[in-house]
Amino acid sequence: MYTAEHVNGLSIREVRCATLLHRMNYGWRYPEYTLNLYRGCLHGCIYCYAPSLIHDERPWGQYVDVKINAPEVLEHELRKAARGVVFLSSASDPYQAVEAKYRLTRSCLEVLLEHDFPVNILTRSHLVLRDLDILKKFGWIRVGMSITSVPNRMFEPRVPPLERRLETLRRLSEEGITTWVSLAPIIPNLFMVDLEGLLKKLKEAGVSAIHAGVLRFEGYEDSRKMFEEKSGASYYGAILGSDSLIHKVNDLIARYGFDTSPKIFEWKDKNTVLEKYITP
Repeated sequence: MYTAEHVNGLSIREVRCATLLHRMNYGWRYPEYTLNLYRGCLHGCIYCYAPSLIHDERPWGQYVDVKINAPEVLEHELRKAARGVVFLSSASDPYQAVEAKYRLTRSCLEVLLEHDFPVNILTRSHLVLRDLDILKKFGWIRVGMSITSVPNRMFEPRVPPLERRLETLRRLSEEGITTWVSLAPIIPNLFMVDLEGLLKKLKEAGVSAIHAGVLRFEGYEDSRKMFEEKSGASYYGAILGSDSLIHKVNDLIARYGFDTSPKIFEWKDKNTVLEKYITP
């Protein structure tokens, strides 16, 4: 059962979830989880892979399901979970516009803080600054900002402007939060930013690490079709030269002094016996 409302052509439904915390396996020695408090995303990015995971008949970017009982479910699940990094989020933005009203991310951060879980956030929104008071209380926290090679309304209809995201990173860094950037997707033949200029601004903003990635739709057929229909570009034409470009991009990122390794995400629980979580 759910309740729904329509605002400016967007469908917003209040739903209840049975589970929330999902284990990921990235080969770390310690457990890691993903936490999606919303299903769907109003940012509406036309390159997003999430539609291929959700398989919803509603148009991507036009709907979001709000898991209104998320804080209660998370509280219950954390009581039984081994401590590990919780990633917000893998298939939706934890700070998309509806978060301003529902405050699920803020409420769940409070639950995670109470249980002393480390947190890694990835967003495109300046709304994360609202929760600085909570973020600063975590013993281990990372906040990342997603930036693409096409940061404009055609590809990212309702994403805050690039300059707003850069300012958000600067503010977070000034408050002592370790920040990182997901420079993805990079679309080799659709490059609408001055990469060196962007890297200079990220360095000035105090960003510690950058992880770059090229647009990939292998295994995400629904997303490929959406991208081609809305951009008018051929996916395979858009990614020509990807391998050579990503090497050049990573070399440039390293030259500017950013960490490109996964070290920024490594967390160790000093109170836990390591061998318990090592896979034979």
